[in-house]
Amino acid sequence: MSTIYNVVGLQSNSVFASIKSFINSFTSKHTQRTYERSLNIFFMWYAGKELEQVEEGDLPIRYDKFIDYQTHLRNSDYNNSTINNMIASVQSLYVFLEKTEYNVKATNLKIKSLIENPEHAGSLHPDEAEIMAQTVLKQRKGKEKAALIRLAYTASFRKSTLLSMTYDDIVFINGCYVARVIIKGGKYHEVPIPTELYEELLSLKELDYYKNYTDNKIFHLRTKAIQAMMDSLRKELNIPDSRNIVFHSFRNSALKVSFSLEEAANQLGHSSLNTTRDSYDNEKKDYSNMPSMRMHNKIPNSVFDSLSKEELIQMILEEDSGVIMRMKVKANELSKQGDI
Repeated sequence: MSTIYNVVGLQSNSVFASIKSFINSFTSKHTQRTYERSLNIFFMWYAGKELEQVEEGDLPIRYDKFIDYQTHLRNSDYNNSTINNMIASVQSLYVFLEKTEYNVKATNLKIKSLIENPEHAGSLHPDEAEIMAQTVLKQRKGKEKAALIRLAYTASFRKSTLLSMTYDDIVFINGCYVARVIIKGGKYHEVPIPTELYEELLSLKELDYYKNYTDNKIFHLRTKAIQAMMDSLRKELNIPDSRNIVFHSFRNSALKVSFSLEEAANQLGHSSLNTTRDSYDNEKKDYSNMPSMRMHNKIPNSVFDSLSKEELIQMILEEDSGVIMRMKVKANELSKQGDI
């Protein structure tokens, strides 16, 4: 689509001219581009038109329909913060349009914002994810769904990336199969996958209904089918709602087995460690050893009496370096006192 700020020749009373006036009211070029992109996504979904083609009859929208749009964005794998920003762009436009005396009601777009929690998707251990892959086999298109789950938790790819992958995106490099995809910023992201998983993906081609496809894509599942799959799995496996297990949870499985922040960032394809830090730190957080728990610790000091000297030394050496250094200093002081 041509950039909105340079389009000329439009009548001053056209809907697009009004939208352009709204966007140009922001001084930041970055904000203008962000709003243009968000509004274009909305009208493509709602009216099947780009901004230049929107007419007055395309503008009115009911409250329930706007709720559907928010749900659509959630199923499209955007995070909650991004969805809230995209929703806010449309809401602001409709306030502007109502003031400009278009036949719209901005109040119809007042919906509840999503909770902007960096861990909005609950976490799954790889073992749990594998149980879900085995459980889903009995569903319609079960083999394809199981393969989708396995590639999701193994490669930590987003749903949108998985659904766009073709068999050409998996290459054999240095004795290993590697899934190569393009992520944000137009960069290649590579994740090795086990040979048995690659063979499982290849076996999908043997399914009868795959003969109907000629696009070379690995998966042919709709987002609604994936949502229904997750709803069914949560119910069948008695996963409580409080865990908030969604498809994105498969991507977070890698955090359970990552040895370092750097390794987790590389697996997830993050260019900045700060993007990974909150999620990684939350996964590695030891709640059992926090002050609120330690103050109620009823384990008696005599528990150390049952340990040998070697066991005590080994336990000490497994502590953080700062703790070990403080213990060394204290041990050195006690040793000197004994020499007096």
